[in-house]
Amino acid sequence: MTRLPYVAPGASQEVDDLYAEITGMGRMVANLYKVMANQPAGLAAFLKMSRYVRSGSSLDPGLRELSILATAHEFGQAYELAHHTDAAILAGVPEEKLAAVGPGGNMALLTPPERCAVEFARQVARGRDCDDAVFARLREFFGPDGVIDLALTVAWYHFCAVILGTMHVELEPQYGGPA
Repeated sequence: MTRLPYVAPGASQEVDDLYAEITGMGRMVANLYKVMANQPAGLAAFLKMSRYVRSGSSLDPGLRELSILATAHEFGQAYELAHHTDAAILAGVPEEKLAAVGPGGNMALLTPPERCAVEFARQVARGRDCDDAVFARLREFFGPDGVIDLALTVAWYHFCAVILGTMHVELEPQYGGPA
């Protein structure tokens, strides 16, 4: 059970405006947003960064989702795994690549840039750093702007994992959460 209430539509005009912004981005008003709406200004700031990570960065959407899923697997974050498996499928990531980023998955099924991004995400989740060999490959595959976008993406989902975990945000019913 969540530690703070999920804020319902109609709680305030500010919340309603934020929920309209979320649906306007083509997203559902997920439980993550509903718990964050306990502090509307914080949710507004969250949405701005989320919009960049998910829509404004230089990363290929499929590669971005594989990086997010690798991070979620390392943290055992079921909420992000459910939501971003769907996002990865919408981005065109095939099932075998989804399985490849999971525990014991066959990384050989990924392209070299995908493997590098997933290894980066895993190393950062384990120790908040990556080794020099991975960083050199990141620079080769993505250039400075892409390296920053990948670091922002992975770090963003560390941030999300903290909110989801500490607030005990539940999966929505369509993902197997409580009704």
